[in-house]
Amino acid sequence: MISAESLAVFVLACLALGATPGPNVALIVGTSLKHGRKAGLLSAMGVNVGLVLQLAVVAAGLSWVVDLFARHFDLVRYLGAAYLIWLAVMQWRGAGKSTTAPHTSNHAAFGRGFAVAFANPKTLLFHAAFLPQFVTDTAHPAGQIALLAAVFAVIALIGDIIWAVVADKARAALSGHFTKMADRVSAGILAGGALVLLAAGRR
Repeated sequence: MISAESLAVFVLACLALGATPGPNVALIVGTSLKHGRKAGLLSAMGVNVGLVLQLAVVAAGLSWVVDLFARHFDLVRYLGAAYLIWLAVMQWRGAGKSTTAPHTSNHAAFGRGFAVAFANPKTLLFHAAFLPQFVTDTAHPAGQIALLAAVFAVIALIGDIIWAVVADKARAALSGHFTKMADRVSAGILAGGALVLLAAGRR
């Protein structure tokens, strides 16, 4: 059983990671700014379904999946960065325009979140290296890693929901004459997420 001290340190580490913006947060914030809270929350759900699958891979000890991502590290992150840049361009070009198909946008938001969750191979490699550090009983690590993965997933989901809600509040404050500016800020955030991916290394 994992010790209370290790679990407490792990929770603090998860909170610190959740407060650090990355490509996932860029997508969630950008989506909320452009399409509103519902789309932002759906984007967060997509991101976290992808995250849970990554954590499940680590908890199940599927090292071949981790190795696959490691071998194609650059290809995956370049594709992810290109996708975020494409979203940023579309956002910029549509700045100030009303969303003509909100249901389509909401439906696509989940898929975008899920796709971007897998766009950064460093995330999966990070989980594979990060979680075992907090295992206190190395003879029976599987159950402890599963518990740590579940805790990480819950904290990440709560953090992403907060990002989506805060971004929607900012969108409401910038409504009216500032809608175009909000959309362009959203595009800039998405482009920033792409830059983070392009700058990501294995370490």
